[in-house]
Amino acid sequence: MNWKEVRRQFPVTEKYIYFDLANKCALPLFSTNIISNYINKQQEFSGSKDEWFEMINETRSNFAEMININPAEIAFTKNTSEGLNIAANCLPLKAGDTVILNENEHPNNVYCWLNLKKKGIDVKFAPTHHGEVLVEDLAKITDKSTKVVAISSVNYAPGIRNNIKEIAKYCKEQGIYSVIDAVQSIGTLNTDVSDFGADILCTSGHKAMFCPHGVGVFYCRKELLNEIEPIYVARSGMGMSVQIEYGDIIYELNNSPDARKFEIGNYNYLGLSVFNESIKYLMAIGLDNVEKRILDLNTYFVNRLTELGYDVASPLSGPKRSAIICFKSKNARELHQWLLDNKAITTLRRDMIRASLGIYNNEDDIDQFIRLIKDYTLISKEICKNN
Repeated sequence: MNWKEVRRQFPVTEKYIYFDLANKCALPLFSTNIISNYINKQQEFSGSKDEWFEMINETRSNFAEMININPAEIAFTKNTSEGLNIAANCLPLKAGDTVILNENEHPNNVYCWLNLKKKGIDVKFAPTHHGEVLVEDLAKITDKSTKVVAISSVNYAPGIRNNIKEIAKYCKEQGIYSVIDAVQSIGTLNTDVSDFGADILCTSGHKAMFCPHGVGVFYCRKELLNEIEPIYVARSGMGMSVQIEYGDIIYELNNSPDARKFEIGNYNYLGLSVFNESIKYLMAIGLDNVEKRILDLNTYFVNRLTELGYDVASPLSGPKRSAIICFKSKNARELHQWLLDNKAITTLRRDMIRASLGIYNNEDDIDQFIRLIKDYTLISKEICKNN
């Protein structure tokens, strides 16, 4: 694989050391023509809905192929949070039921469940092991009231992979719904959602799928679709929507039999156009190649950090690694700002520096980053000495 050619698709690499994909993406060059073409058509004649609908269908099929699911199991949303809220509000929960979370979840996979407390639904927090949730710990706190386990495939900090397949299997055996936030895995790891066996999975496009904000995906296992119904409905989500072009108008609530019933109104056509192009780009590279590249860089990065004596909170080796590397620093806020001032973009998470890798990164990015940390250490020591 020609990773130098891949890197040239991302202009951000010309001026910055960009380690912030777990937060948001820098758009690639291949998105330029897609965006420009869309805008030109909408300016010239307002665009073609027939063309847009054709693109939506293609995008649905392409994404389904990418993560190995049925296109009928996909609904497009505006982000991961919307998908998680669909799950929280549409699953058949009642007063006295319990949802299990953990304290390493992103807040957006917590608030939507806490919001159910007003309906009498309880929320419990499972313990974690450096961010990892184990089945044996879930088993200790689940009981007959437990109806949902909501968990990330890769947590946002420190970036450890959870064994979703094992957790989903346990949930199925116990009659518990499994809801997965997969935004930190899809696009960087070769993710087979059918193999996961989870009931519901949500993700967004503005990170490793390289498209603008406003695109998300809600996956619901086809066997579960008949058990849950949307809270909000629109014409786009009907199986046979009423025609309004001519003749009599006869209204009948007729929700689509597939996941489209959760889609509300017009799509983000522009964002989904870029999303579709990104899917095709990643599939052309091969998600197995993407994952190998990311994890090879992970190994190199972790080794350089540990050589300097930094405490890396993410897995140091093995299959639980991801595109995310978190490390601790005595002055994490100051270091984060120092890096930003020197054009090295990371994120501050849980009092740690979070560096997240993309397919455009290389070993030279990491070496430059390490040199910046060394410079910061020397300057900090000098300041302390003078004070």
